Amino acid sequence: MSFEKFPQHQKVIRVGWAGTGPFSFYAHYIRVINNIYQDYNFLNMRVTHIWGDDYSRNYIMDTEYGKKWSDFWMNGEQSPRSIAELCGIPNVCKDYYDMVDHVDAAMIMDFDRSRELAEPFLEQGKPIFLCSPVAVNIPECERILKLAKSTGAAVYTGSFTVDMHENQVRYLTAKRDDIAAFFASTTHNFFTSYANDGLEPIHRLVGGGVRKVALHGWHGSGGYDPHGIPVSRIHLEYEPRSDKPPIQGVLTLGGFKNEYEWYKLYHHDHTVSEGVTIRPETRELMFKDFLIAIQNVFATNTSPETHDDILQKLRVVIAAFKSANEGGRTIDVNEVGDYRMPTIRIEHWDKIPE
Repeated sequence: MSFEKFPQHQKVIRVGWAGTGPFSFYAHYIRVINNIYQDYNFLNMRVTHIWGDDYSRNYIMDTEYGKKWSDFWMNGEQSPRSIAELCGIPNVCKDYYDMVDHVDAAMIMDFDRSRELAEPFLEQGKPIFLCSPVAVNIPECERILKLAKSTGAAVYTGSFTVDMHENQVRYLTAKRDDIAAFFASTTHNFFTSYANDGLEPIHRLVGGGVRKVALHGWHGSGGYDPHGIPVSRIHLEYEPRSDKPPIQGVLTLGGFKNEYEWYKLYHHDHTVSEGVTIRPETRELMFKDFLIAIQNVFATNTSPETHDDILQKLRVVIAAFKSANEGGRTIDVNEVGDYRMPTIRIEHWDKIPE
């Protein structure tokens, strides 16, 4: 037997973590990457450097809600130093620039500053992951992707739900060219974090080409992303495929179902396929396939996503938010322009959005 293809050694990918704020998934990914749960670590990457903002300076603190979150971001569970101590991260950086020369790739986790945080890594041609949503608006995302293209740096994006096991099986068995309509649902809390959990698998399952979006059930909160929104639904209409009518789909945000996610596809041949995505009991199982996908991007500096994929997905979630703020009006994805995602980062610290 020949052992020529066996690696003589394996380089551990050094990952920089930029952002520990309200949309940074609360360090759950780090706990699996750096493996605080078991002796054996199936991943070949480690978070070696971490940086997070002093979020108490940037968010309203004169409300019970604001103080609650400020206390959380700065407490012993979420602050960069406490995450480092829990997860064995040797370097806590005062500035995210401090880690650029010392890592092989970066996880960009604060979407409202994603362009700013991503730039120094991309300038050196280093691959990055952008946590969903990938940017606060389309122009910011375009600037990220333009820089990545110029330096040859790979960009991978999204929610862990897209790579959950049942969803991957569903992609392989879906009759994508024959879909007429679909219904789907996902658990929900923040719009920015959780709407992507349902939309990302739909993009992989149904394909791109969404042209019109409407969101009903939530008024948009005037630019603020509160902790929990009403049960809502996103209507999606696609560009026609060949000579068939446009696919029509609905994603429910929240609702009565016990499953983490649910999908039902109706086909032009009158067949129906339906399935659920179960939330695993452990974070290792929940994030495993997703983190392996990120690791592959970091190791090869190539991404399975095109830049057009990334922009299409962002336009859809922004269009849904724009629709919510405009009374449920149907939005053409090409009219989102520089419309901004909702955020709990308050630009005017002395003014609380209605």
